[in-house]
Amino acid sequence: MRRRLLQSLVPMVVILAIVAAWPLANFIATGASRTLFLSRSNDADWFATMAEGPLQSGDIASLRELAVRYHELYNTPVFVVDVDSRVIATSRSGVDVREPDLATALSSTLAGRLPAEPPAMWPWKSGEMVVARPVVNNGRVLGAAVLRVPTEHARDQVQNGLLLLLGGLIVAIVAVVIGIVRPVSRWVLRPINDLDNATHQVTRGALDTRVSTDGRAPELRRLGDSFNSMALSLHQARQREREFVADASHQLRTPLTSARIHIEGLSRLSPTARFALSDIDRLGRIVQRLSRLAGSDRPGETEGSEEPLDLAQAIKERLVGWKAVYAADDLELIIGEMVPGGVASELEVDDILDVLLDNASKYGAPPVEVSVLRDGTEVVLSVRDHGLGLGSRDLKKVGERFWRSAHHREMPGTGLGLAIVRSEAARVGGRVVARPPIGGGLVIEVRVPLLDDYDA
Repeated sequence: MRRRLLQSLVPMVVILAIVAAWPLANFIATGASRTLFLSRSNDADWFATMAEGPLQSGDIASLRELAVRYHELYNTPVFVVDVDSRVIATSRSGVDVREPDLATALSSTLAGRLPAEPPAMWPWKSGEMVVARPVVNNGRVLGAAVLRVPTEHARDQVQNGLLLLLGGLIVAIVAVVIGIVRPVSRWVLRPINDLDNATHQVTRGALDTRVSTDGRAPELRRLGDSFNSMALSLHQARQREREFVADASHQLRTPLTSARIHIEGLSRLSPTARFALSDIDRLGRIVQRLSRLAGSDRPGETEGSEEPLDLAQAIKERLVGWKAVYAADDLELIIGEMVPGGVASELEVDDILDVLLDNASKYGAPPVEVSVLRDGTEVVLSVRDHGLGLGSRDLKKVGERFWRSAHHREMPGTGLGLAIVRSEAARVGGRVVARPPIGGGLVIEVRVPLLDDYDA
């Protein structure tokens, strides 16, 4: 934005500088023309005085000799005409009094009027300056003395003056841009830059970021207030989410503990009770993860473990139960390639697979494909369905807490499943990737680091 602002301000500065410099340039050209005209007008007056006697006596030879000497001395052609515009004496031949400039000057001079000053002298024009003075005796015009003044030297002076003016103009423009335009543009855009930086901070999760509105223009003050209100609303919404998850996990912990105590007493009597006890323990781990999810969005420290977990083997074992579930619902479950790969044993593989397969059965379409592959330094658990998939905007939101696609909002669910999966993967340094596969549908990949010391 600052560059676009400079691109609009700098041409305005240049135009204003040119407009301001034009009178000075015209003054330089007009001044040079006036100076040359006045200096040669004095010479023309002197020559007209010297021509008065010869015109009265008819001594044209002396007048011609005087014209030639003046031409040689000042390098300025001169000639004298009588009252009828006939050339009486000249310093060089070939004078044509019918030339427009000469005819105009002679008509005014022989009528007893002094010609007007010539126009401004610009370097890109050429030609001679005509200076004429009447030869007068006792108020009677006898003729006129005419000088054809070369202007090359004067035009060179004007050109040098204009070049100097142009150099000063460029220096002034650069000084104004550096000293005024750039600081002003920074000052004008500072509130926008502050708002942009604050927006990036909020995007990265710093919802307590606020922008200052003191001393700002009314429009920017309203924009800053709106941003602060939005950030406050997001912060409060995030706090409510965390409080909800924390309260839910806290409320679930007590009944789960009580149920575990009762089932432990039955586990010695019934194998079914032992399975129920296993599920109770699993629910306890889910409650613990909900507590961690409510406390922070950042990956936590993993609990050290000596033995890595073979992700492919763990998935195979969990798929035994899911194949029966899918078969009961007439859904096809395809088990793809299972490449052994060691991951941190703290990874809750069962919970992750349960969420992915449950979502695929509810929101996707069969067949559902499950595979475990290696990709460089990562082990990838991939679950693909053949449903409608998600748009590019929705793909970026996969894993956000309480977020649900617009196509699935009428279906039962909390929007926490993939958020828990993402949190679990992040807890061991992994990540969740959602992408559209070739042929349609949706692929959810859980990518976790491959342990270096794992021996397949």
